[in-house]
Amino acid sequence: MLLSMIKYFKGYVYVRLTGYAPERFLNLCGNRDILIWNLKPCEDGYEFCISVKGFRELKPILRKTRTKIKVLKKTGLPFGIYHYRKRKVFCGGILLFAILLYLLSGYVWNIEINGNSYLSEETILDFLKEENAAFGSKIKDLDCASLEEDLRSRYSEVIWTSIKIYGTKMTVDIQENLLPEEEYQQKDDTVYDIVAAKDGVIQEIVTRNGTPLVTAGAEVKKGDTLVSGQVEIVNDDGEVSRYLYHSADADILAEVVYPYKDEIPKEYVDKEYTGQEETEYQLKLFGITLKNPFFHKNEDSLYEIVADEQQFRFTHNFYLPVFLVKQTYKEYKNVDKTYTKEQVKALASKNLKNYIKDLEEKGIQITEKNVMIVEMKQSYVAKGTIKAKESIVSHTPTKISEITSEEGQPTDESD
Repeated sequence: MLLSMIKYFKGYVYVRLTGYAPERFLNLCGNRDILIWNLKPCEDGYEFCISVKGFRELKPILRKTRTKIKVLKKTGLPFGIYHYRKRKVFCGGILLFAILLYLLSGYVWNIEINGNSYLSEETILDFLKEENAAFGSKIKDLDCASLEEDLRSRYSEVIWTSIKIYGTKMTVDIQENLLPEEEYQQKDDTVYDIVAAKDGVIQEIVTRNGTPLVTAGAEVKKGDTLVSGQVEIVNDDGEVSRYLYHSADADILAEVVYPYKDEIPKEYVDKEYTGQEETEYQLKLFGITLKNPFFHKNEDSLYEIVADEQQFRFTHNFYLPVFLVKQTYKEYKNVDKTYTKEQVKALASKNLKNYIKDLEEKGIQITEKNVMIVEMKQSYVAKGTIKAKESIVSHTPTKISEITSEEGQPTDESD
């Protein structure tokens, strides 16, 4: 691609070679580093492409080999400029266009975000806007290394990021921590207990550090201490002589019950498309939309708008702040309808599957579903419970206890 552009800007000609010794002619061109390409044999010689500069160096070779050359086609910018040399307005327009392209090449006109899952594109674009690195920013004012560091600092779920600029395109590649995020980060010497994040029945508990206070089968409420960061040290008399403190660390799974309710009205409004469609093309420059003044639609009708936006570019990475917007208006009418029992059952099943899918994406294991559909006066209600198995680990600072010298008994003092 780049080589073709260089050839076009320098200009080249397509010629036919005939005469006594065309093969010797080709050898001499090679010895003198005169580049020829697209060489093809013809009836009485050869046809090939050669640059304008190389063509001017052929005269002594033609005389030595007693060959003749004929120009069949001229291609390239120099010939175009010569052809339009008397059209000053046209040449001025080309020059102005070239200057405009040069000026636009110093700005970011396209942002591509890859690798995001938890963070939405809107969140990342808002971050770039706050850092003055959004659409239309000057490339020379951007510090990609600093942007990478600020992005990792701002969002804890981002563990790696790379921001690069190619042409007028900025690419933001990020990698997120796919493991469940801990609810606390121990940045100091504070000791933590593990407490229940929600109500449930303990199913499994594996303690790595701390003193477990519950066992499998225990029913716990939100906020109950499950594993203490306090470890008792007992003397020979069986009395507590002192305490050791280490942040509790354990894997705790519990059976959790989620109440579920989904109300579906019996009557609803549905769209019925009439088949009438109208298409409008708009131009967007620098974020400003230029509407088509000749396009008119029936304002009394209802339309669903489907928009398709395409950005102009010269190469893979040279984008321009120019967009062609295609808007298709699909006419429809609102029609009042009533769900049948079969439709309600299908819709309720679909909603329940989506709800369960959201839970499973959070690492929650569904163990039992108990949902029934009840018909009310104006609606159907799908309600019941969903049992799940999940981690209920949460953290809170440990209460520090001290042993009095007189009593030898512990007293609680909140940290």
